Amino acid sequence: MERFIDHCCEKCTHTKENPCKDFIRCCLEGPLCHDDETCRAKRKAIVDKVALNDKFVIC
Repeated sequence: MERFIDHCCEKCTHTKENPCKDFIRCCLEGPLCHDDETCRAKRKAIVDKVALNDKFVIC
């Protein structure tokens, strides 16, 4: 999983065509479609990578 839009595992139900209805919350707190610590860690790794990158600008 390199991007939030990628499946974290085979249990993930969110797709590019049918993203999670709570996409932002899913990215930051999820996964919401299933409970899995490994998948939660994958999401946290993406958040941490962006948070620690001083060249990443949102606006």
